[in-house]
Amino acid sequence: MWFALVCAALLGCVLAAAPARAESVLRSTLANGMRVIVIPDRLAPVATTMLNYQVGSNDEHITGLAHAQEHMMFRGSESLSANQLSEIGGLMGGQYDADTQDRVTQYFYTVPSRDLDLALHIEASRASGLLDSQQAWNEERGAIEQEVTQDNSSADYRLQARAQAHLFAGTPYADQGLGTLESFGKQIQAADLRAFYTAWYHPNNAVLIVTGDVDPQQTLAKIEQLFGSLPSAPLPARRAVHLRKLTPAVLTDTSDQPYTLAQIYYRMPGYASPDYAASVLLSDVLNSQRGALYALVASGKAFAADFGQQTFLHAGLGAAEIQVPAGVKPQQAVAWLKRVLGGYRTHGVPAELVAAAKRAELAQAQFKRNSIEGLAGQWSQAVAVEGRSSPDDDIAAIERVRATDVDRVLRTYLDDATATIAYAVPKNAGTVNERAAPPRKAEEQNALVPTKPEPLPGWASAALSQMRPPEALLAPAAMTLSNGITLVVQPETITPTVVVSGLVKSNPGLQEAPHRDGVASLTATLLPYGTRTYDRLQYQAQLDAVAASVTTGTSFSLSVLAKDLDRGMQLLADDELHPAFRAADFATVKQQAYQSAVAHEHAPNHLAAVALRNALLPSGDPGTRAATPQSIGGLTLDDVRTWYHSAYRPDMTTIVMVGDVTPAQAKAEVEKWFGDWRAEGPKPNVDNPPVPPNAPKELQIPATGRLQDEVYLIEMLGIKRDDADAPALRLADAILGGGSFASDLYQNLRVTSSLVYFVGSELTLGKTRSEFLVAYGAMPSSVVKAQELALATVRHIQDAAVSDERLQRAKAVLLSSVPLSAASFQGVADQLLGYASEGQPLDEDLIEARRELAVTADQVRAAAAKWLRLDGFVRAVIGPAP
Repeated sequence: MWFALVCAALLGCVLAAAPARAESVLRSTLANGMRVIVIPDRLAPVATTMLNYQVGSNDEHITGLAHAQEHMMFRGSESLSANQLSEIGGLMGGQYDADTQDRVTQYFYTVPSRDLDLALHIEASRASGLLDSQQAWNEERGAIEQEVTQDNSSADYRLQARAQAHLFAGTPYADQGLGTLESFGKQIQAADLRAFYTAWYHPNNAVLIVTGDVDPQQTLAKIEQLFGSLPSAPLPARRAVHLRKLTPAVLTDTSDQPYTLAQIYYRMPGYASPDYAASVLLSDVLNSQRGALYALVASGKAFAADFGQQTFLHAGLGAAEIQVPAGVKPQQAVAWLKRVLGGYRTHGVPAELVAAAKRAELAQAQFKRNSIEGLAGQWSQAVAVEGRSSPDDDIAAIERVRATDVDRVLRTYLDDATATIAYAVPKNAGTVNERAAPPRKAEEQNALVPTKPEPLPGWASAALSQMRPPEALLAPAAMTLSNGITLVVQPETITPTVVVSGLVKSNPGLQEAPHRDGVASLTATLLPYGTRTYDRLQYQAQLDAVAASVTTGTSFSLSVLAKDLDRGMQLLADDELHPAFRAADFATVKQQAYQSAVAHEHAPNHLAAVALRNALLPSGDPGTRAATPQSIGGLTLDDVRTWYHSAYRPDMTTIVMVGDVTPAQAKAEVEKWFGDWRAEGPKPNVDNPPVPPNAPKELQIPATGRLQDEVYLIEMLGIKRDDADAPALRLADAILGGGSFASDLYQNLRVTSSLVYFVGSELTLGKTRSEFLVAYGAMPSSVVKAQELALATVRHIQDAAVSDERLQRAKAVLLSSVPLSAASFQGVADQLLGYASEGQPLDEDLIEARRELAVTADQVRAAAAKWLRLDGFVRAVIGPAP
């Protein structure tokens, strides 16, 4: 740590990022005061830029002003228009977004590393000369108001906002920074935005983090070229924080959830406090599955219980939270929480849980480096948000904490006498309003995006002029073991960790016995309750000893340090293959599942899911089966054992290992711990039958407390994933709304008309059935208008071929997904597991990319016209009636 502190004080000093990394971290401060940190990571040809302006909601004089400025950073500058910014973002592919915190506003891009210069150019273009015009703000304010209504539709958000306002009254922390309909609609104007930008957006108030497959010196040279001429400026004084004496309070609300929510809020240490590291470990201890808080779940009293924190510089907000059946009074739930925390207050936290939490924090510091974007987030959090020199400072602080420090923090800060109590009880109508969809003609709309984009600046057009086929990035080893397990191994040596992902292919809709709906879910829930070797607490203690995390069920996983892979695999196999299935645990889990099913019968999201399945699929289809209180009530422990032995089979199982492991080592581990697993009887059929096109229908599900509607337009498609039209239809989806702010749906419904806050589309191409989805959030008065504009957007690409530029942008989005999917251990594992379990080539992404690259604009038009039925959508509206 001392080396890091001394080194950080030297301009341009090079730091060792971590013992596992061969390359170093390059740090520099430009002449204008801008701090730059470049962290190489060769996991994939991907780069992330995270530009942190050290200004946020603490520094605003109108609530929501910092948030509004974040939005306006995408509305154009003197050197780059909003359309050009969107166009370049689309052509790069990749992902980009921003967020506003209390003292930092972050702007981030994750792109193929060849496009790093473009991402840096974009950030430099808006680092000075932002337009902040009144016209642009008038267009944007409608969308940001939609965001306000979306967040305020959640009882959990409303309670936290009120609790935060009470605990931090009179300080900048009292305001969550989202803004209000009043502030956006009437108070904030372009002049306020320009003044805020002019005061705070300067290089001497910025920290730029770059991670990924980059050359540090070349990257620094480019940053100096683009940002070095920006002048520094004096910064305004920041608002002081003077914490008031705490007073107790009780806050209540109603919700649309299937449970009663109870919370106890406390004021916690801030990042600058010497108690912060101990508070992190306290949260870990309270959330331990060996702890008394989780015991409320394991005993069947609660659906969920945990402790969370939101931290500011000089203070933090901590909350003990519990979700219980609606029949439990919230006062009783609060009493349970107080009893747990009171027990720790009296007797102290177990020293072994503190030690386990420290081991877990040290391990997680390694796992966070398994993602290029996650690495940028880790450094931004440490340096820009917390004010550290590097993430290593947090680790050093964690290592110094003793169990007595954790006890002291608990007794000092978790004081029930000054706590704020909050709870929300469900109040749901439990109804679904259905009607046949009236005929809707998708009329042409003047608001549709122009077919020809603006000319791009020279630095962008040259870089984006050629579309290149992606290169193979992975070299996985695949093998089938003697018992039928498919094993795929992708060695990576970025960190000394291993990620294991597994899947036992199953289909409860086809495999569950009649009237035994829900047995698959009940079985998976029961697995973590212990094995034939260890009970639940003993098993978790064994995981804690090696800082490993395990999930089990038909989908299972392991994250473990490479040195402990053998023990991790042993523990994973013990739970997955040798569950105890004790009668007492079964009774607990069954009661929980029954109570949950009863509550979900009135929950809007559950009702919407059931109604959608019934509207989209024919009667009797496996996809329409669902657990009910009656089916769960009839389940026995023998049903669980029968399901387990029939569904959990090695010949239906795929295991993927990614990390610091060789194929030979991986094979030896799987054979050692899973090799004796044997299947009984013939392999089951788990493929759903094809379905006919669905009829249109409109569904409306009331939801207590919601101001904004959640809208889904869904239809079943006749196309399959191996159809010749599949590449063209994937491009049509990318054009419409597939994961890009430059998509037609986003531009039409969000940017141009401000009818929605979020909108997107998703094409799911399956082996036997496929579906197309358009989802958006809108005020009730805008639901129908947004639907009409969405349908018109679809019709637009059906009626006329898109321009060459528009097609190139869609191809860029899809082609960029090849390197981006390899930019984290988990992303690699998920992709390989999906392909291997479906029997597809492990380089299916490359095969698809080459096919998409060859698609013409007319093929896109023809595929959209053939497969997307404008009169075939089922519309589900969750919230107030449109």
